[in-house]
Amino acid sequence: MISSDSQPVPSPQEIEAGSLLEKHEDKVVTSLLSLLPKDPADWQLIGIVNKDKDVFTFGNDSKIVGRAFEVIATAYVKQLADSLGFKFHESEIQTVYPDFVLEKPNGRLIAIDVKSTYRNFASNGNTKAFNFTLGSFTSYLRNGTKNIYGSYDDYEAHYVFAFLYSRTNRFETTKVSIDDIDSIKPAYEDVEIAFMEKYRLAGDKPGSGNTDNIGTFKSTAMEPFQYGAGPFALLGNDVFEHYWRNYPRNADTANEKASRFRNLPGYFDWLERQDDSPFDADTLRETYADYKKFVTAKGWKISLS
Repeated sequence: MISSDSQPVPSPQEIEAGSLLEKHEDKVVTSLLSLLPKDPADWQLIGIVNKDKDVFTFGNDSKIVGRAFEVIATAYVKQLADSLGFKFHESEIQTVYPDFVLEKPNGRLIAIDVKSTYRNFASNGNTKAFNFTLGSFTSYLRNGTKNIYGSYDDYEAHYVFAFLYSRTNRFETTKVSIDDIDSIKPAYEDVEIAFMEKYRLAGDKPGSGNTDNIGTFKSTAMEPFQYGAGPFALLGNDVFEHYWRNYPRNADTANEKASRFRNLPGYFDWLERQDDSPFDADTLRETYADYKKFVTAKGWKISLS
């Protein structure tokens, strides 16, 4: 592993490489970002209210907080659909991708998935490197109708609405009258968001443990995620899809895993061994080298292979 903070001072060539990848902004990205609140406190949900106006507070369990972000995101994604003149669909089954679907007048679909993670801190108080998981690489990417709304071929773009937050230890799980809502201590705080095309956030490692999930790159700050500065941003969406469609599954045999790859350099070597490779391995190596120069020029702490 290498990290941008372990590199020497960028040379003029490296600084030039830093201009190869501009911050990604398209109509979907800019439209949603324009609708979002600017105050991080506006992302804080503190409980569930019943008809008697009692607030039932909740803790900082990541599943509960993640669901809270999905609830908040729903309102803004609906506004996004209205502003663009698209139809809005929400997933009715938790295991079916994506969380939200925007349908264009021509019938083409846009996927929006909500992801969240919390900060961990080093002993000096600095944020440790974090990442997000981006869904399975063994379902709809390999079987276009598995665990997905419609068919994968129906989609023209895939976006991720990512939330980063800090857990607090001040909360209390209890029931409070809505008149005393100001007394409730939030279970999480310091929310930062990124909204970006999925392939621009993807890294070259699975997202967690022994699950077959795509992981993002790792960083110590949200800025690279907000920029859309993953390695596939320069390599391209076609390479992203081909890489993860061929990444070894946990269920594969040891021989099958050994014959494939575990990171982008290994992928380039694997491509050279294929009789019908869709990409030129040397070209991708050069592009990836330019990407690493770009990260160094930016001074971001991104872990790379």
